[in-house]
Amino acid sequence: MPADATLTTMTATLNFKALQFYGPITALTFVSSNLLLAGRGSNLSIYDWNLAQVLKEVKLFKRSKIQGIVLGPSMIMIWGAYSFGFIGKNELLEEFTFCEYILPDWIMIGHWGYDGNACVVTAHNVLLHISSDCKRVERISTCGVDCILYSATVFSNANDVCVAAGTVFGTIEVWSTRNGAVISSLKGHEGSIFNVQFSKDGSRLVSCSDDRSIRIWDLHTNECLAVGWGHSARIWQLKYLEDDTIVSTGEDSTTRVWSFRDGKLNCVQIWEGHSGRSIWSLAVTDDKNIVSTGGADGRVRIWNMAAKPTLIDRRKTIYFEDLARSIAIKCGSIKQYTATRTTAYAFSTIMGYVVLFDTVDNLWKKTYYNPVLAGYSLLKGWDDKPYVCVGDRQGFVYVIGTEDSSKCIIIDPPSENSNKVIDLVPLSKGDFLYILVQYGSGETPWSFITLKNYNGISLENSVALAAQPTFPIASACMHPNMDLLVVGSRFGALAVYRIEASQVTIAASGCWRRIISEDCITSVNASYTDDGSMDILVTSRNGSYSVCNVALSSENGPATLDKLHLNRLAKGSIEGAAYLEEGLVFWGFRNNYFFVWNETLQYEIMSEICGGPHRNWHFMISSPTKFSFVYTKASSICIVKEVDAGTALSANSITQEGSHGREIRAVSVSPLTNDRNALLVATGAEDTCIRLSNVFSDGRLRNLGVVRRHVSGLQELRWSPNGRYLFSCAAREEFIVWQVTIRGQNVYLYPMASAPIATDLPDLRVMDFAVDETMCNGAHCYFIVAVYSDSAIKVWLFNPSSTDFRLLSAGRYKTCCIFRAECYRTNDILHFLIGSSDGHIVSWDLSEICQVALCSPVSELATKFDFPEPEWSLAVHQSSIKSLTIVRAPDSSADGSFFIVSGGDDNSIAVTKSTMTESRFLPSKEYTVADAHASTVTSLTQLKHNVVLSVAVDQRIRVWQLLPDSESKLSLLEETYTAVSDTGCVSTGTIADNAFTTLLICGAGLDVWQVNEK
Repeated sequence: MPADATLTTMTATLNFKALQFYGPITALTFVSSNLLLAGRGSNLSIYDWNLAQVLKEVKLFKRSKIQGIVLGPSMIMIWGAYSFGFIGKNELLEEFTFCEYILPDWIMIGHWGYDGNACVVTAHNVLLHISSDCKRVERISTCGVDCILYSATVFSNANDVCVAAGTVFGTIEVWSTRNGAVISSLKGHEGSIFNVQFSKDGSRLVSCSDDRSIRIWDLHTNECLAVGWGHSARIWQLKYLEDDTIVSTGEDSTTRVWSFRDGKLNCVQIWEGHSGRSIWSLAVTDDKNIVSTGGADGRVRIWNMAAKPTLIDRRKTIYFEDLARSIAIKCGSIKQYTATRTTAYAFSTIMGYVVLFDTVDNLWKKTYYNPVLAGYSLLKGWDDKPYVCVGDRQGFVYVIGTEDSSKCIIIDPPSENSNKVIDLVPLSKGDFLYILVQYGSGETPWSFITLKNYNGISLENSVALAAQPTFPIASACMHPNMDLLVVGSRFGALAVYRIEASQVTIAASGCWRRIISEDCITSVNASYTDDGSMDILVTSRNGSYSVCNVALSSENGPATLDKLHLNRLAKGSIEGAAYLEEGLVFWGFRNNYFFVWNETLQYEIMSEICGGPHRNWHFMISSPTKFSFVYTKASSICIVKEVDAGTALSANSITQEGSHGREIRAVSVSPLTNDRNALLVATGAEDTCIRLSNVFSDGRLRNLGVVRRHVSGLQELRWSPNGRYLFSCAAREEFIVWQVTIRGQNVYLYPMASAPIATDLPDLRVMDFAVDETMCNGAHCYFIVAVYSDSAIKVWLFNPSSTDFRLLSAGRYKTCCIFRAECYRTNDILHFLIGSSDGHIVSWDLSEICQVALCSPVSELATKFDFPEPEWSLAVHQSSIKSLTIVRAPDSSADGSFFIVSGGDDNSIAVTKSTMTESRFLPSKEYTVADAHASTVTSLTQLKHNVVLSVAVDQRIRVWQLLPDSESKLSLLEETYTAVSDTGCVSTGTIADNAFTTLLICGAGLDVWQVNEK
């Protein structure tokens, strides 16, 4: 960690302390059976991966990022960019001194030779031999091919040291350091070579390229033995294991395991556990059982190759013809099936049989036969109970014991003219089993059956439910604490019933249409809340899910529904959901494969290429960490063996929680929080997602959820002053207002409104916006001023009660791009300021528009107001203004004057003062620091009344004191370095009962700092 820096001002002393950095994991290496080293930025993290604990973190390089770690006999070599150094293996958990050595060329790879000495290969295909004392370059080896490398690897034995160099031109040059001769020149890839690895004996080479292929080469014949395709983007890392197994990671954020057999390279495992784009680092233990991956999202994942079966080994196939041979009766073809316990499945046949298959003994067993079921029957079951229910064409429902067929009861239809059973939904709670039955027609299209499951099965009661029009049943659930039934429709509707055995027919307490869309509601899950209402998780086949709160009246009055949360998966359709110990789990289909996804921890648990959802299939959760999937394909039934998610994958990140896997473009701290010991933070990134997190006082990050609504990279995020709303903007003219609901530790976002789009084909980016809160008829309303990439400016009035956007006025500033926007109230005047690409700060007085809008009837707001002329315009930068913040002047109580601190593409920071002069505000350029940073100043924020912090693309954090009475006006107090590259946005907040400020710096990662005032 960087050392504490003390910043002295005229009024106080500020102490800056780096807490945590969440950025790309650029290097990984296993040291022992429990220790794992990871490079993140210039910091080295040491973990006990068995216990998922961070043991130590230390800053090694001054500026360079750690890009490689390799173990030697007694030392560990670490390198990055031009820098390298060494650490003793026994010193890792002790205090040690690290010496940073600088080379004149970029280091591609480090290696410990056969003689125990270290060497490095540089970007110009040169091998540097390091002396035995690890302090100097002893000699240099070169070859005749002098070109730029993108990758390299080294193989050494007692006779020679060979280098395999992956060039930018797509060739692999293998050369000997003994005489500099090129041994092999391998051609076949169609893009730059990103990684090469020797086999253990040096006879083969594996490579990956920009062309997304993996190739295995025979170095004796220089032939390509096999080509593997599977990654959907560039491949970054490879590991060649001894048994012709290859592990690869890439830009598509997947880890793939390949097997080279019979001249073919086949993908046998696919792991998805990282967010965003790119897995940058890869490590494998010596026993080849444990794989670790590090991604751009800052997470480190552990994968157990020994515990996780391959795509081939975990599948069992049952053929239809085996059924007749095993039972020795003519039972007909299989129609439907369901799970009855962990290792058994029940099947219904076209001849009226119900048979059981045990996957352990591979035995078929006839369970039940009734000729009435021949031709038509509907089979469903309880996954954790030894019973199935069957409906026939006459409306009868059969409850059959799969382990004891004598435990069978037949339930009559509710009326004589009831038609066939068209759907059954089995439910359970405690000692009771329930069946929701839908009939094709008749006086009672729905019935609800209650069964007692105690020392056998018995019928408790059966009641009729008043069916809703155009409401075919798709899913249902029982409330865990109350006798409430929640039913989902195939057309996107939701209904709630109070189940009372004393009633003959039960009417719905509430029915709501289009909960998410008109697509099928595939599952519902109800949970109890402290206020007596219930939260319902609703999933839709269109890939979205929602959380709704249903409040029931004390008597039999109508229920009310509020939508708390709406989100979608990036995976595909959702067919079901469950709350497990590790978080919220969804399953569904994407194209031709089935997936199980942990939404809380953002990783894929299992997947299976099955051909898609248009077939019979069944998914079962037998325990919180075990799953099984059965489906029909090509006249056979495939049973995917259970996947033990607890041993196959460590769901929890070893490191601290990660963040986005893409560049973070917006960060904002909420005035409210779901945990008094942490900040509630919203971040938006190029991955189009909004991520909610808690940041604790020690810098720890706890992810609360990822919300997907925007279709382009986020541009800006702002909370309302009361914290009840979150505003976000992006490209394609997207501007969304989110309703924020905090329930315990959960934070829900619901997109309550979007600003209207002016064109049919929106191509403008909402660059920034300013929000001013006001009161309208006793309710909170918001003036929103948005600026666009074509220089347009729009003034909106947003009313949360009606969720209406009213366009009050629209204007345009020249023809340049507007980057920043701010609102500032002083002396009842609403100032609106912009920073644009022409280097000007421009101010407008929007007070008149706002006052008239608040006093006008809603009907009159349909007419837009004329956009006013600017109050003033002042050129303060030579090029684009990328950052802007407003600081109240010390004497502002008299005339309302204020300072505008701006940063630009010209690397400068300027101070402008706006002062009341002759009944109007006029600007004066106070001071400019021409070389404030070495690159674009991307963000400014006020730390205290006269202290401003700036960050820039040069990754420098600088703190300035504003001195209005001084000649310099702006004085540099201190500066330090952040590991966040592409630095872009900053936010601050104070945790309750803490005397310090928490500082968040974002870009390609997230840096958390503590700012103390003494």
